[in-house]
Amino acid sequence: MSASTVERPAGRVRRGSARVRLLQALMSLDDHRSVQEHSVDELAAIAGVAKGSVYYQFGSKENLVRQMLVHGAEELQRIMDELDDGEGLATVRASLTAQIRAAFAFLREYPSFTGLVAYALARRRDDESQQLRAEKEAIVGLLTDRLARLDAAKVAEGLAEAPSSSARLEIMATSLLSAAVTLSIEQHTTHQEWSEEDCVQALVAMSSGGLG
Repeated sequence: MSASTVERPAGRVRRGSARVRLLQALMSLDDHRSVQEHSVDELAAIAGVAKGSVYYQFGSKENLVRQMLVHGAEELQRIMDELDDGEGLATVRASLTAQIRAAFAFLREYPSFTGLVAYALARRRDDESQQLRAEKEAIVGLLTDRLARLDAAKVAEGLAEAPSSSARLEIMATSLLSAAVTLSIEQHTTHQEWSEEDCVQALVAMSSGGLG
C-alpha cells in the first residue's frame, strides 16, 4: 500500500449503495460503548436492517468493523483529493488547512469511526488486530503524503535546508492523527465549549510547526 493511496478491497461497492449506507449508519453510532461491544442484533437494529443483512454484506462482525475503517479511510482520501490545489508554499498551506478542517469535521460526524481509529492506534503489531492496524496505517499514509508536500514546498522556498526524513514525516503524521482523534473525542464528550475552529487551528499549527 502506497503512502498516498488507500488500498481498495476486492468487491468494493459504489458509494450510496446499501452496504455503504449500513457502514455510514454504524460509523455515526454515538454510544458510550464501542462498536465492538455491540451485538450483531444491536448493530442491525441501529442501522435499520435485518440481522441477516449484516451477515450477507460482511460475513461477520469482525469484518464489518474492519470495513468501517476501510470505508472511512476511503472517504478521507476522497476529501483530501478534492481539496488538493496546485503547488507553491502558500497554496499547499491553504490546501492542507482545508484538508485538516474537512477531516476533523468528518471525525466529528462519525464518532464510532473515530473511536475505531483510536482503538487501532493503540494496537500492537503482533496482536489480533493486525487488519485494523493496516487500515490505520493507510490513514497515516494519507497524512504523510500531505505533510511531505508541505515539507517540499518549504525546501523549495528556502525555508528549510533539506527535506525531512520519511521517518520524521511518518512520526508527524501519526502525531497529527492521534491529536485529531483525541481532540474530536474530547470535544464531543468533555469539552463541548471548545470550538471546532480552535481545534482545527491547533492541528494546523502542529502540522506546520513540526517541519523544516
